[in-house]
Amino acid sequence: MQKIFLVFIFHVLFFPLSAVLYADWTLFRGDTGASGCAKETIAFAEIPKILWEHRLEKGWFQATAVITENSEFGNTVYVGSSDDGMLAFDLKNGQPRWKYPLEIGVLSPAAYANNRIFFGDTDGILYALNAQTGKELWKFKTGGTIDNSPNIDLKTNRVLVSSQDGSLYALDAATGKTAWEYKTENQIRCFPTIAERCCFVAGCDSQFHVVNLDQGTVVSKVALDAPTGSTPAVLGDLVFFGTEGNEFLCINWKKAEIVWRFTSKQPFRAPAACQDGFVVFGGFDKTVHAVDAQTGKEHWTFKTKGRLEAGPVILGNRVYVASTDSSLYVFDLKSGKKSATIQMSGKLLASPAIVQGKLVVGTDDGILSCLDIGDWVPKK
Repeated sequence: MQKIFLVFIFHVLFFPLSAVLYADWTLFRGDTGASGCAKETIAFAEIPKILWEHRLEKGWFQATAVITENSEFGNTVYVGSSDDGMLAFDLKNGQPRWKYPLEIGVLSPAAYANNRIFFGDTDGILYALNAQTGKELWKFKTGGTIDNSPNIDLKTNRVLVSSQDGSLYALDAATGKTAWEYKTENQIRCFPTIAERCCFVAGCDSQFHVVNLDQGTVVSKVALDAPTGSTPAVLGDLVFFGTEGNEFLCINWKKAEIVWRFTSKQPFRAPAACQDGFVVFGGFDKTVHAVDAQTGKEHWTFKTKGRLEAGPVILGNRVYVASTDSSLYVFDLKSGKKSATIQMSGKLLASPAIVQGKLVVGTDDGILSCLDIGDWVPKK
């Protein structure tokens, strides 16, 4: 097992038991709105520790894991790899459960719904597997690479997936048949976010698209000054994402207008996390930014030694940030005080996933690690 070094500064913290609680991380950013928040209660560990690791014989991890409860086996971790296809592990001990091998790598995150795992590959194929066995149920071919995770519309039982062919597809989750297709003028690389029967995609056509979730028709568009593949994070009427034009934007999606712009000297590609009026994001400027959701005013910053290509995750009053400097940082959400630095083996390209006090993240050295960050307090 790799050695882990900790810079420990923090005291044990708790956050209110009144928070909405879940025990799954079934989507790329934790929920359909891509909030990047783990909605559960944790009595935080004094010093996080590695519970288990899985090392690939070759290849790497750059996809965020999804984790879900299975009534027969307990919690399962599902994660794509560059060489071994889609993998499933026991969250408790890291024991492999099944593998769906592919000649081409699975570099994008998966999604879970109704005992099915959905994921895309660089050949542009979306797969649906049985979550317990890994058996293929169906597959759907798009016209371009699938860069990001699908999203799930549970009301209609549809899978939403974007492609470099410039289209957003809504597919029947049971059969893979197309319900509708929304076409844009350039590639779509983001996770398609959902709120109030609308779907949001930020595209390489330099447009922010609001799409009717039932018919697949355009509701509105907002012109951007640059292309983007960044995932929109939703907080009420506002969405947040970065662009290749060195800007991080806040858009009121109901009014179809830009509320504020945050500028830098480098692009922002990683998704943001938002909670309690805070938006936390990072980019190629190697800096973690925490700003006010309504105004864009900066609350605090922290300079890392590597680019931030993975989105932060908020748990209670803590923020977990994965950096390409091989460090996992922990901050206080409101003050920005650094709680810990966890040195990993390899660059962190994937966002963490958090379930029941366990944090799972992979590296470009091909190591998938599960850390114990505290005791989970189940909802009563």
